[in-house]
Amino acid sequence: MIDLTIPESVTAPFVVATAHPLDDPAAAARGRVRLPLAAELLGSSLLRFRSRPAAESGYADLLGSAAWARPEQAHLLDKARHHIVITGHAPPVSQPEHAQAAREVARVVAEACDGVVYDAWSHQVLPHAFRFGAEHPEFCLADDWLATFITGEEDGDGGGGEGGDGGGDLRLVTAGLHRFGLPELEAAGVPGGNLFAAVTLLRCLAVGLLDEHWAWLACNPGARCRRIPAETRVDGADVWRYWAAEPAGAAGAPVRVRLRPAPPEGADALPYLVAGPPAGFDAPAALWWNDVVDLAMPYVPEAPRRTAA
Repeated sequence: MIDLTIPESVTAPFVVATAHPLDDPAAAARGRVRLPLAAELLGSSLLRFRSRPAAESGYADLLGSAAWARPEQAHLLDKARHHIVITGHAPPVSQPEHAQAAREVARVVAEACDGVVYDAWSHQVLPHAFRFGAEHPEFCLADDWLATFITGEEDGDGGGGEGGDGGGDLRLVTAGLHRFGLPELEAAGVPGGNLFAAVTLLRCLAVGLLDEHWAWLACNPGARCRRIPAETRVDGADVWRYWAAEPAGAAGAPVRVRLRPAPPEGADALPYLVAGPPAGFDAPAALWWNDVVDLAMPYVPEAPRRTAA
């Protein structure tokens, strides 16, 4: 079994980078938000605003290294000399609604000042058109809540989770689950040719773990520790739940996966769970990725059409 520490509170920080700072971001948001919970959070201690010059916000370096949902829009930061930091605070049992409400506020603040939104947990800058949208009533991870970052063990080059050259072994890590009180996920030693299957496995695993986590929290409010099995079953069909889409093509097959806590890299390091072959799999891990995971996970080359709420 694996012991998970449940934080008393989790934060949802979003940064609006803009060339046009607002005198009162909360007032600008108040007349624009659509979610009732977002309106309730405005002016409460559960949502905080902090406006600073970009060099003083504490987020300048993070924005400089962030992934972009639309890389061709990176030039928008050239004149964004001001950061409006919007941070939601809530216990894990209140998620994902509180995170959605905080992001709704970030959306409308960005709309009011023509800014771009940086999600500090998923370490990505959302599309510029994001500011004109609305939070979908049905939560799903594919709505820019989870990113996957990939590094190659040989060259150390990194990038977002949708590419790869089919080369040597890769390491994949998710970004975005911490905001919901869960560890991030990691996959190591993944052959380059099995990249898409590994990304799908982590997405399906995240969907399953989150659903179980929220159901457990609802029955154990205020608990600070939860025990989960070290071995679980990942269903390839959960990729459609990741996208909140109707199944299309092959549904995929279940895969037994062993989870283990990653060794901490420092006193302030965030927790990670490493996904790998189950106990009793005697062959090298690369064969598990190639002969088991790659054959079981459905291939989804493009984002499928989302079902209506």
